[in-house]
Parts: sequence; structure tokens; C-alpha cells
Amino acid sequence: MEQALVVYASETGFTQRFALGIAQALHCELIDVQFVTTADLQKRKIIIYGGHLVGEKVLGLKAFYREFHQSLPDQLIVFGSGIIRREQVAIKQIKLQYQNRCVMPIDFYYLQGQPKLSQMNLFRRIQTSLALKQLGAGHCPAIHETIQPLLRAVVRLLDQANL
Repeated sequence: MEQALVVYASETGFTQRFALGIAQALHCELIDVQFVTTADLQKRKIIIYGGHLVGEKVLGLKAFYREFHQSLPDQLIVFGSGIIRREQVAIKQIKLQYQNRCVMPIDFYYLQGQPKLSQMNLFRRIQTSLALKQLGAGHCPAIHETIQPLLRAVVRLLDQANL
């Protein structure tokens, strides 16, 4: 699907797993934000940007938007990934915050998951293990289940754009 592009920022591979799941489900290209160019964004109808959610900020989104806002299509979907339970995340506030900062409409999705500790260095593994215990993250749905609302939104937006 040349109409969509998934761009992500990931330090530990956690967000990358969600981005990969989204790109595979949509059959579209996936690019690490470090390697994205203006040419990658052109002729796309929708960009899906993902980064780890820290507080009420999606890591890397501000810099990405600042650098590429003139090359972005009319539709930007943003997802923040994390281990915090969904009901503890101020999703509406975060969405409103990004809509107020950006010129275009933005849909925001929070994707809760379970990190793969074995893929992290020792420091991150200890840090994440402590956070999981403190937050009581509990059961997380599988990635393919977690991304379904975002996928439905992408399909809906692309259908509207193709009318």
C-alpha cells in the first residue's frame, strides 16, 4: 500500500514491534525516523507515526513534525506505546494537545504492550522490570489485537480519501 507509511522511533525495539505489526497488516512501508526523508513522505495519503509515550509526549514526534510538517499529507495518525494500563493514560488530553500544536488533524492511539526484556541491555531491563512491578501492568493483549482500532481508522481514512 503506497498510500500509507509507518514511521517510528524506538530505542529498545518495543515501539518497533507495534510499527512492524501495523506495516504488515496494511502491507505498507516501514521506516525508522532516523532514516526518513522528504521523498519518503511525498505522494502518501496518510502517515502513521509511533514513539514511546512518556508522560503525555510521544518521543520524537515534536522533532519529526518540526522537520517534515510541510511534506506531510493531510492525515497523520500518531501512536504512543507503553506499559502503563490504557485506563491510566489521558488519551483525550494527549490527542487534544497534539491537535492544538499541529496544523493538521491528528488521531492519537495508545498501544499498551509487554516489552521483551531479553532484547534490552541490563540497565533497561532492570529499569523496565521495576516499572512493570510498580505499575502492575498486568495482562496485555497481543499486538495484532492492540492495533485493531488504529488499523480500522487508517482503512476508513483511506476509503474517504479515495472517494
